[in-house]
Formats: sequence, C-alpha cells, structure tokens
Amino acid sequence: MKIVSCRPTITRKDLENVLDRLISEDLAAGSAVRAFESSIAELTGLKYSLAVTSLTAAYHLVFLALGLKGGDEVILPSFFYPEPLSVLSSAGAKPVLVDCGADSPFMQQDEIRKKISQNTKAVITGHLFGFHPDPECMKEYDIPVIEDISHSFGTGAPGTTASFTVASFSPSMIITTGNGGAVLTRSAKYFSVMKDLQGTGKSSVHYDYAMTDFQAAMGLSQLSKLGEFIRRRRGIAQTYHDALRITPHRALMNYDENSAYQSFPILFDAPAEKTEQFFKKGGIEIIRPLERPLHAILGFPAAEFPRSERLAKKIFSPPIYPALSKSEIEKISKTIAQFI
Repeated sequence: MKIVSCRPTITRKDLENVLDRLISEDLAAGSAVRAFESSIAELTGLKYSLAVTSLTAAYHLVFLALGLKGGDEVILPSFFYPEPLSVLSSAGAKPVLVDCGADSPFMQQDEIRKKISQNTKAVITGHLFGFHPDPECMKEYDIPVIEDISHSFGTGAPGTTASFTVASFSPSMIITTGNGGAVLTRSAKYFSVMKDLQGTGKSSVHYDYAMTDFQAAMGLSQLSKLGEFIRRRRGIAQTYHDALRITPHRALMNYDENSAYQSFPILFDAPAEKTEQFFKKGGIEIIRPLERPLHAILGFPAAEFPRSERLAKKIFSPPIYPALSKSEIEKISKTIAQFI
C-alpha cells in the first residue's frame, strides 16, 4: 500500500466533538467558535482573534482593514503560496516579489529594503515548512507586517512587529478544521473593522467569512493534541535527518527543535524524475511542497528570481505527519538512506 504524502490526524474525540455540535443543530458561529478564537488568541499571545472560512478569507479581511486600493503595493516572497495573490488582484493592488536567500526559503532584509517605495502599504512574511524567519528582519520598517504562521502554528509567538497574523487550518496544516483559518491582531481598530466585514459584527453588509461551530469544535479538539502533534513531527524529522547523513542529499534546513515540521524539505542531489521514480517504486508519495513560486504564477521572468526558481525545482518532501505508523516511518527513512 502506498504511503500518501499527507493525511490529517483525525481521532474519535474529534468526531465526537463535531457530532455533538451537529446534534445540537447549532451550526452557525456560536459558542464553539468563540471558545476556539479565545484559545488561539491565548496560544499566540495576540489579543484579538477571528476564526474564518479559509486562509484566503483571512488575507481578504486584512487587506480590507488596510484599505488597499489601486496603485498600492504589497511586498511578499516569490517563494510562497498563492493565497494572497487573488485577493490583491481584486483590490487592484500590486504584488512586489522578493527572491529568497541562498539555500533559505525566506526573504532577506537587504532585498526587502530595495523593494520598498512610497506606495508600499504592507509586507507579507511566512513561516515556511514549519521554520521561522528571522524576527529581526522586519523591525526597521514602519510598514504594516502580515505574518503567516500556517506552517508553524503552535511553535513560538508571532513577531512583535506584525500588525496582523494569519493561519490556515486546512488538512495539511499542523491542526485542521477541515478547512478554515484565522486572523489575529493586537489592534482594536483593525479587529473591529475585520469583525464587521467577517459577518459577526454589527454591520449588515459583510462577507460570509465566519467559521461554523462544528468546524470550531474540531479545532478545539485538535488544539488539545497540538503539543503531541508537534512532538511527533519533530521525532519523525530527526529520524529523516539521521537517514540523510549517509547520502549525498541534504535537508534544506538543519534540525531545529523549535520547528513544527509541517513539511520536511530535502534538496536531492539527483534529477527530479529519478527521485520521483525511486520513491514511487518504494510505494512512497513524495511531493514538491512549493512547486510553482509566485513569479511563475504571475509570468515574471525566472531569471529575476533564480533562488526561488532553484528551490521550487529541487525541493521534495517525504510524508511527515502524526498519523504515520512506526513501520511507515521506518520504511520512509530506509528508502531515504538507500537513495544514493
């Protein structure tokens, strides 16, 4: 049987919590949503929290709160996921892309500095694959920072420079509500605007972005196991690091006990086709965790973003999630060690 690249860890308790909400017929945003919002606010140390339908919805609320309009610019990594792009396009704002560092998935401070203009209204930074970007990178700019902690949820606190923090709870994330996400802020002003627009505030004109109670019930159940999930991911990552030591391949990042290990990015010293075929023959599904960087989606020249282009083509991730069995982990690590 093939070992799939991603599988959410859904327990009987998760199902019971969801079923309780369904039986109560209280499906709209209610007490479970409020409890979930309170829990993730406490976890992150941010005062205000909204549970929403998706990560895209979270970005949309942020951009609306910032009042983005045509001609405004938002700086974000080229080596990043596409959720902000469609929302920026609908606002008429311009994405300004920054290449990642050498063998690093994150933007570098000097490169960000070059892209700032009088039209820059925000900077997006993300915690890719479970690793944290340099918190000092954004401190010198008097520009709103949007910090995406989807891949590192539950590890460390968001940076003090962030005006907004967003997170995804899709099936491949650290915890899941089926889909859904969150947007958090320290600002009462921003929170009030976003709450009205989300649909749980006082405004009668709004977007239908509120999470349902049965999704939040699953989220609360998943939160109770968050520490266990992260410890499990870190243990698997350590096993994979040990397997790589006898190969010519290497992990993109050194082992980090503070990482959530949403993915385990490996730079394989072999052609992509050979890598895929080797693991497929072994019954293991490996994926490119970020196959199309944003410059490729937007049709920008690859030569302007060489490091993002290289990482997108070279990085693969083997399965890494808490639901993996001991025998599956042993099979994956043995296959990694044999791929020389």
